[in-house]
Amino acid sequence: RARRPRREALSMTSGTTESLRIAVTGGTGFVGAHSVHAFLAAGHSVRLLALPGERLDDTLGALGVEVDEADVVRGDVCDADTVAELLTGCDAVFHGAGIVGVDDRRESLMWKVNVGATATLLAMAVRLGLDPIVHVASYSAIFPSPDAVLGPDSPTTEGARSAYGRTKSAADRIARGFQAAGAPVVVTYPSSIVGPAAGVRRGVTADGWAPLLRFGVSIDFDGSMTMVDVRDVADLHASIMERGHGPRRFVAGGELLRFDEMLDALEAGAGRPIRRVRVSNRVVRWAGRVSDLAARVLPFPPGFSSEAAWLLTSAKPTDDSKSLALLGRPWRSVRDALAEIGTP
Repeated sequence: RARRPRREALSMTSGTTESLRIAVTGGTGFVGAHSVHAFLAAGHSVRLLALPGERLDDTLGALGVEVDEADVVRGDVCDADTVAELLTGCDAVFHGAGIVGVDDRRESLMWKVNVGATATLLAMAVRLGLDPIVHVASYSAIFPSPDAVLGPDSPTTEGARSAYGRTKSAADRIARGFQAAGAPVVVTYPSSIVGPAAGVRRGVTADGWAPLLRFGVSIDFDGSMTMVDVRDVADLHASIMERGHGPRRFVAGGELLRFDEMLDALEAGAGRPIRRVRVSNRVVRWAGRVSDLAARVLPFPPGFSSEAAWLLTSAKPTDDSKSLALLGRPWRSVRDALAEIGTP
């Protein structure tokens, strides 16, 4: 028998305008916490799913959210009773919960959370009539792509190399299936997300830069990456929170930066040079494959992967026009966000 979730009262301040009551999963993660902050700033109210014992002050509190007025449901996103408790009585849902990373040893958990829990939540939200039903996908769900520029109509990928990519593309097919049936499911596709930490959550991209900044040395190669500021992604999610617009998809790619431009921005934030060792793209891809093999036997998670190497050496630009039209402004400077990562 599934354990019933524990409800507790929690408080977050919100605006006085007419609002939606938004059920939120993943609200204590990097993107989720910033999105909750944006929802509240826009005047919405929030019912938040959190694990038993999880300290909200460690993430949301660090963003200035006063956690003592909105509902909190304590439980697991994989438990249907918990999901029902979370969604019932809400107007809309933001589904940001997921297992993120390059550690393929967690693949079974990724299928359980990224795919199974997503299917359950979307189906229940549709049945309850929530609108909008926002699902956070990933650039990895549409990369690689036959399109020269990745946009909202780019197909779900069939060629993901990592467990994360495979599960995010599987979840994307589920979400698009609901969209094809006319359900008000909205999917967002952020790229690599950078920006100020949400307390203890700083994002997988910042975690990837940590060794480079600690040791002051990096490889350099002819690579690039699409990157977007977490505050822009959060503002996009808040802008989506209007009823009656039906199924939609939004790509949030941000800027396509060369690898050496990323290093320049990190140097500016760190206030010291980063020594660069020039290598070929072939060496980068080889290092990714070696990391994949090592990850099968080493006791610690990998910091790199063949899919990461593939993304860095084959990145494509994105068509963000729908997202920018909804926001009504351009993206923030990703170089500034990277400099924040490098700031001691």
